[in-house]
Formats: sequence, structure tokens, C-alpha cells
Amino acid sequence: MLKVAPKELRENIARANGYLRRNEVTRALGAMSAALRQYAGVQLMRGPRAEMDIQICEFLNALTHHQAMQSLLDPTHSGKPRSIPYQQGKEAAIATVLEGLAKIMVNEAEEKVRREAEARLERKKSLIETGVQLLNDGQYAKGRAFLKRVAEEFSEEEGIRVQLGQIFAAAGQLAEAAEMYEESMEHEPRASAAYTGAVAAWTELREYERAENVYKAILRTFGGHPNTFGKMAKMYWDWRKRDKAEELAIRALQGDPDQPEANEVMQALSSRR
Repeated sequence: MLKVAPKELRENIARANGYLRRNEVTRALGAMSAALRQYAGVQLMRGPRAEMDIQICEFLNALTHHQAMQSLLDPTHSGKPRSIPYQQGKEAAIATVLEGLAKIMVNEAEEKVRREAEARLERKKSLIETGVQLLNDGQYAKGRAFLKRVAEEFSEEEGIRVQLGQIFAAAGQLAEAAEMYEESMEHEPRASAAYTGAVAAWTELREYERAENVYKAILRTFGGHPNTFGKMAKMYWDWRKRDKAEELAIRALQGDPDQPEANEVMQALSSRR
């Protein structure tokens, strides 16, 4: 017969009550289940056993009336939840009950997450489809509003702004596409498709200064590459900045003598001399 309950048993009971007070019900159930299984194999003197029994009963009573347990213990909402009585010698059985409740709670939490994810996906799909349909119908302001709402509501989703940029570009809304791509550059600096899309949109709009800024961001983020220099050379040529076009074309050809845009620029320069 022990005069004092083992430390691990006392800590598990204290931990269970602490978790319950913090509304971490699943963890509380796990801690008390462990305590009860430990308790089943312990021989205590009457005084310390009475103390342990009181703490366990207090936990079970608090658990019964906890809001998170109402759907399980009071499914009819009668206001009188089923109790979980404590009986000496039945510790293992009560532990099994608590473990079962914990498993149900975990399953319900996972199911809730799944349902919320499905609803969220369905909402995103609906907003995008509505926005695209409005753009196709020529209701550009409304279509843009729906698609921008997607960017706001799903802002943390990886790749969402690139996807929206591609939708805007396909609908001929190039300014909105470019701005959406630039938002993606801010939020996902390594998303190369955002830079490519922004350059293409600004270039097609002949907004060369904004395209140049994107190219500079590409160089800062990814470093120089013959293809980047070649495409910059072509942009500067279209922008009628021939000195810059030649400078970038030479840089591109130093790294790749076959770089197509650079060769095109150099041929154009040669024909004008």
C-alpha cells in the first residue's frame, strides 16, 4: 500500500484538469485515460485514494457539463447530459469510454474540416465561374469584381493570383491581369509564372516602363539569364531604346549565342546601319 500516489499519476490528473479548463477537451480525455489506466494498477492507502477519487470525480463531472461534450452526452438537448460515473475497480472501463469519446471528437473535427474545405472549394469555383461568365458576356466591371473577390477571400492560397491573372489575360483584360500578376510577385516572390505573365501583359499594352520594372524584379529575384536579357533587348527595341536594346542583346549572346530575341535585335540593328 502506497501512502502517496505516484508522481506520474498525479501529473496526468492535474494535466487532464488543466486541459479541460483550457477547452482542450481531446487532450484532457487522453490525459485522464492514461491516469485511470495507471490508477487501476496502484494500491493506495485510504486517505490518498480518497483524494484521487475526488479529483477524478470532479473531472468527470466537469467533463459531463462541458459545452464540447453536449452533442455526445446530451444528443436530445434535454439539458440533462448522461453522466460518466466513477466506480472503484472500473478505472480501465472508464478509460475505454473516455478514449472512445476522444476518438469520436477527433473524427468529428476531421469531418468538419473536410466539409469546410469542400464548401470553400465550391465557393471559389462558383465565384470564378460567375466572374468568367460575366467577362464573356461583356459585363467587365462585374466580372472583375467577382474575380477580385476570389483574390481577397483566398489570398493565402498558393498560386491563386497567377490563376486569376491567366483568367484575366485570356479574357483580354490585360491591365487587370498584369496587376494580379504583380500582386502574386509580392505575395509569392518565387512564382516565376507571375513575372512572365506580368511582362507579357504590360508589353502587349505597350506599358514598357512597367514591363521594365518587372524585368528588374526578375533580375533581383532570379538573377541574370541569357533568355531574360534577350527578351529585355526585344522590349527595349520595341520601346525604341536602341542603345539599351543593343546592350542587353550583347549580354544575352555572351551567355547564349543562339538566343533568338537577341539575335533578332542584332540583325535589326545591323540592317539599319
